[in-house]
Parts: sequence; structure tokens; C-alpha cells
Amino acid sequence: MKKQWLSIVLVLCMVLCMVPTTARAAEGETCTLTIAVEVNGLIGSAAGTTFTFQIKKAINEVAAVYNDYKKMTVTVEADGKGTNTVSVAPGKYIVKQDVPGKRIGEYVWDSISYTGGNNESGPQSVYGNGKSIEFKVYNTYKPASVTKVTSLPITVTGYKADAKVADANVTTTESGIDLPLFRFMEENSAGEWTEVPPTGTFKANTKYRVEAYFNKILGCDYDGLTKDKVTVNGVEADAFETTWSGYPYNKDYRVIHGLGKPEVVKTVKSIKITQKPDKTEYMAGDKFDPKGMVVTAVYDDNSEAVLPVTGYTIFHGDKLTQGQTDVTIQYNDGSGSSNIKAYQKITVKPYVGSHTHTYAGSKWYQDATSHWHQCTDSSCPDPLASTKDLASHTFVWKVDKAATKTQTGQKHEECTVCGHKRSENTVIPKLSGSGTATPGTTIPGTTGGTTGAAKSPKTGDAGIALYAGLFLLALSGSGWVVGKKRRGEK
Repeated sequence: MKKQWLSIVLVLCMVLCMVPTTARAAEGETCTLTIAVEVNGLIGSAAGTTFTFQIKKAINEVAAVYNDYKKMTVTVEADGKGTNTVSVAPGKYIVKQDVPGKRIGEYVWDSISYTGGNNESGPQSVYGNGKSIEFKVYNTYKPASVTKVTSLPITVTGYKADAKVADANVTTTESGIDLPLFRFMEENSAGEWTEVPPTGTFKANTKYRVEAYFNKILGCDYDGLTKDKVTVNGVEADAFETTWSGYPYNKDYRVIHGLGKPEVVKTVKSIKITQKPDKTEYMAGDKFDPKGMVVTAVYDDNSEAVLPVTGYTIFHGDKLTQGQTDVTIQYNDGSGSSNIKAYQKITVKPYVGSHTHTYAGSKWYQDATSHWHQCTDSSCPDPLASTKDLASHTFVWKVDKAATKTQTGQKHEECTVCGHKRSENTVIPKLSGSGTATPGTTIPGTTGGTTGAAKSPKTGDAGIALYAGLFLLALSGSGWVVGKKRRGEK
């Protein structure tokens, strides 16, 4: 019997050794809570408006007892919506807004509603590491006073030949009226108007008109809104109909305006130099002269037109260098980064003149393989021709950080003449003997060492080894007892 109890105790020890790991993982669990706010009943932007919420956590879920947990502020964007997210501990939560809401322009806060609640949200639970919940809150506004609507300026954009109908738009700056629908109509050969589907395109030789439908907004006065106060792209509308009950139904107003034939907009697909400049041979240091050069644009319909000097930009022509073979002519589409380019060929010969190269205080110029001196005069017409003392780098290793028995070091290669560096952050292995290398000293070697850090044991490796050992001990103890008992039975 004693031996059986010993076996049980050993197994229990094994189980208890595993308990702390699970417990520590549960202690570190975090969840997320999001509050999503939406503003309704408002014409215009609510951008920048803030709402503050008290987040409450259940301290007794059965009795529904909640204590203040933390506060959160949500900022609304231009679309009238806003969200904010915070980390929380697992549990059950409710949220409640500090009401009434702030006034927005000429609108005052009217009411609030929550997902699953009225004065406050319904409770939601979140458990498990990384889990999340969301509370939705709706704030409704109403006009603080009656707004008089006396004008209706309408703007139509995107109306041009070959443009997609879906890309055209109708807007108004009048905030006291709702624009739920607009459509474009085209005139057929019989003089009849038919709707253009959004998937279609505007045809160059076809007449179009726009029809825009509007609704009144509660709290606004429209007695002063007459046809002469309704404009489309700055021109008085052709028609302004009230109490509209045709298609589409239940709209308060309909505005009709003819747009005529759409503007034909051609796109430049390439440019070419159709007449060379008067001068194509230069001396190093000269500036490119475009006199006599003609640049022609080729459009998407294959038509051509000569570009004005403002229609293109010349690159790499301010200070020509010896051996340069062309300058770049770039089409000016207004973006500053057009990919439509042409190249004018030129010849640039060595500089000939009175300029004398000076090297006083000259620094070393360098690239990956060589170093050299060149003229220090900023007005030098031909710096390339002034090159002297050109030679390849002579590299030696330099210690940046000394290696020790416990830590790796770092080194780099450095030219003994100009100081150019390469192979930076090369690792020096840990020392196997005694002593250190002094930083800045030159050390033998022609190749860089390997980079990377030595592996270190992961946190928890020792604990895992301990648990494994105890587990094996328990198994062996149990096996010994059972074996002993069976031998005794025999």
C-alpha cells in the first residue's frame, strides 16, 4: 500500500509542475474593445466632433454589478463616423456616453441609441487572448433653428467625350437640400431623350442633358427658392419643377439642364523632335540652347500639334559634361513626373579656354573602387577633365569594437589613402584565448568575417528542461513501484 501511495504522489508532483505555466499564460491575456460612433440627421460635415464614453466592467456578472473601468474619446471623421479601440482585460462590459452631445454648427444634439440599449449599451462579454468586441452608438442631430434656402447652385463634373458616365458627378454646395439621385439623358435621332446607363460613355457628337432630383429637409424654409435662383455650372437651369411625382417617384424637386455636346479632350501619348535645334555641338561647361528646336505632341487619335515652350521641360542641359550624348525633353502634363519623353542628341567636346584648374584644399573624391582629386573651383567648366591622382583603393582592416571571450567584436575595411570604408559591421569572433583587440588598430586579414549574432537560449528553456526531468522521474518511480509489486506477486 505504501508503494502505491508513493506512485500516486510522484504523478501528482508531475501534474503540479505543469500548473504554473498555464497560470502565467492566463495572467497575460488581453482583449480589445472598440466603440463605433455614427452621426445622423446632419447636413454638412461633423469632422472633428468628439464623444466621450465611460467603459464599465462587471465585478459581479450574475448580479449585473458594473464599476467604472476607463474612459475613451471617439473623434468623428468627415463621413460622420468614427472609431476608437483600447486594450482591456477579459470580462463583461457596457459603455455609456457623456450626453448630451456637443452642438455641430447650426445643429443640436437630439437623441442617442446603442446597440442593445437606450440610456446605455447592452452588456457584451469578451474572453480569450486577442478576442475583440464592438459597441455601436448612434447620435441624432436636428437643426437649431429654421434654415432659409434661397438658392440652389449645381455643379456637373466629368462631362467630356469618351469619358465614362459613371465617372461624371452632380453636386451642390447648398446644405439645406438633399440630392438622392441624378441621371444623364441623351437625345436620339428622333429628338427623344433616353437615359444613359452608368456603364456607357459620352459620345462626341451627341447632345446630353442632366436631370437632378432633390428632397426637402426638415427644419428648412424653401419659399424663396425659385427657378432664377437655380444654376447648373453657373448658368440658370432650363427647368425647375416642384412637387414632382413622376419617375423617380416621391421627389420634391426636379432640375433639368441641357449640357450640349461634350468637350472633346485629347490625350498626348508621345512627343517627338520634328526640328533639331540650331546648335548641337558644345564644349564642356556650356548650356544647352533650344533655339530652333520644334517639339511635336502625338495624341491618342494620332493627330499632331506643335507644343509651346511651356509644354515641355529640358533636363540635363544646364551644365554639359564632356562625353554627354543627349539632353532629355519631357512632356509637361502638370504632374512634374511625366513619363512621356524624347531625347535630343548632342556632342560635348573637352573644354578649351582660359580656365585653370585649382586643387587648393582639394578633398579626395571616391567611388567603390578608386579615389582621385579634381578642380575645387565651383565654376569649373569641365570637372571631369580635371581629374588627377586616380588610383585604386588600398584597404586594411580596422577594429571598431574589440572582441572578448564573451562578446563578439566589429571591424571594417578602410582605404589607407582616402579613408573610404567597406565591409562595415563585419563580426569579429569571440576570443578563444586571453586579451582583447584595441579599437582603431589595424589587424591582419583580407576577407570579412561572417555577420550575425550568436544564438542565446530562449526564455523558458530551463523551465521546460526542469518539467521534463520531473516527468521522467515520476514515470521511472511509478515503473519501479509497479515492477517491484509484480515481482513480489510472483
